[in-house]
Amino acid sequence: MKQLRVAIIEDDKEYSSFLSECLNRYGSEKGFSFSTQIYTKAESFLDNYKKAVDIVFMDVDLGKGFLNGMDAARKLRNIDDTVLLFFVTNMPQFAPEGYSVNALDYCLKPINYSNLSVKLDRAVKVLSTRSGQPVKIKDKEGTRIVSSNDIMYIDVMGHDLMFHTTSGVIDSYGGLSERENELSDRGFARCSASALVNLSYVTGLYGDEIAVGNERIKIGRSKKKQFMERLNMFLGG
Repeated sequence: MKQLRVAIIEDDKEYSSFLSECLNRYGSEKGFSFSTQIYTKAESFLDNYKKAVDIVFMDVDLGKGFLNGMDAARKLRNIDDTVLLFFVTNMPQFAPEGYSVNALDYCLKPINYSNLSVKLDRAVKVLSTRSGQPVKIKDKEGTRIVSSNDIMYIDVMGHDLMFHTTSGVIDSYGGLSERENELSDRGFARCSASALVNLSYVTGLYGDEIAVGNERIKIGRSKKKQFMERLNMFLGG
């Protein structure tokens, strides 16, 4: 049984207890266990924070602390830019601001277990892709090996394949379809004839474009239906 490490930052004990109960229920249904820490103030969570948490549930309105949830999330992202972040709030108008700290989703109060379980399905799916697989990339100097979860997207430029990774762009060669076959079970999907995207890095949809990190990528007309189906499945339906 896999154990997931969760931090709940919530000043309402009733909600933090209920959320913890929901996690235990989900774990028993799906075959996971949760190691859960509850904090009533963001300061106590951040003061000794170590990158040893998989999922953070952050209340937006933390009345008793000096930091509200959004400010705490910004500080968290300065320390850890990969932990999965859910906001817990009764104020859905904060949703657009959540994209600035790469929040995975919002849990609106009152929390509903059925809705929460769908969000947790998505979180588990994202975490599973982070196990990664070694990917060999040939460049002018030789062969580099990177983890699939460090590749944000791959696109075609002329006769070259450009691997856009978390540490920079690698200029390589080969066929995009070959890479699509290699990475399709790692959460990658073709959004156009010339781009293959790691779905865990998609942060927004804007008409015929998607946001991947800080960049916008066109969705090809012929690929749009299939890509959106893959993306919706990845996001939990």
